[in-house]
Amino acid sequence: MSKKPFLMNFKQEVPCFDPADVYDDDEYNQKLQMRTLPDGSLLWNARSRKYPTSCWTAGHRIKAGYTKSGKYKPSRYVKGKSDKRGGK
Repeated sequence: MSKKPFLMNFKQEVPCFDPADVYDDDEYNQKLQMRTLPDGSLLWNARSRKYPTSCWTAGHRIKAGYTKSGKYKPSRYVKGKSDKRGGK
């Protein structure tokens, strides 16, 4: 057996993606305070936060049963919730 780690057998070079090479005609939009493409669409990159979305979690019932310590917990209803989170 060789002393080389097993995963080194599958190591490959991966090309790096540089947005400057692909999007050379982007411009900074002062009103949106973001970079945009000529067609007006936003240019997202890893440093920017995803656009927030509103998410609704429906109400549901938690079933009755025994806990790990042996106590009995009756069933209960959890109200629905609405929140804003990073885009999905």
